[in-house]
Amino acid sequence: MDDRALDELRALALEDRALEDRAHELRRFDAEVRAIRERAEAIAAFFAGLREEEVRRAEEVRAADAELSVRRTELERAESEAAAAHDEVAREHAAKAVVRARDHVEVATARVARAGAARDELEVQAASFPAELVALDGRARAVAEVAAPAGDLVEWASRAHAELFVALGQVDALRERVIREANELATMLTAEPTYGSTVAQALQRAERYWTSAPGQVSESR
Repeated sequence: MDDRALDELRALALEDRALEDRAHELRRFDAEVRAIRERAEAIAAFFAGLREEEVRRAEEVRAADAELSVRRTELERAESEAAAAHDEVAREHAAKAVVRARDHVEVATARVARAGAARDELEVQAASFPAELVALDGRARAVAEVAAPAGDLVEWASRAHAELFVALGQVDALRERVIREANELATMLTAEPTYGSTVAQALQRAERYWTSAPGQVSESR
């Protein structure tokens, strides 16, 4: 009877490991679903605000161009005044004005470059996201245990998460049953309560108890 009970406990340990692997697999699927959803939501938000962002960045380019035009005019005026200066004091004052004007032109030129780069970056992003959505759809179809997406990836992710949540709950319930049965068997085999132990711990205590040499006090006693 004790041998059969110990064999049954070992079988429960194998079942528990299989259920643990299954739970790990489901959590991995759910993590992938969450990653797909987060990226799909980010892309959707990008396109929802794309028109407004295009207008804003175009306005930044126009404002930067306008400022550069003003700064270049100021530089031309400063250079003209420097060329027309007749005495040392006037020439020194005009030279400083030219330096300041050139600095302003450099700053304005850099602003134009930044504004143009930001506008171009937005265009590159908008062009790249459709291909990324196709890739996300492929990742979604590779997630086992859930139906393949048939449209919006965010909606698919919500359904997939719900399905995986239910499946994981079922696995957890099965593991609770296995843990309870294992502890009941281990308690019977060792004549000591093992409740609160994992299945592996319960099996270890039972095996240690029953494999002790004759006359040797078991470590579990």
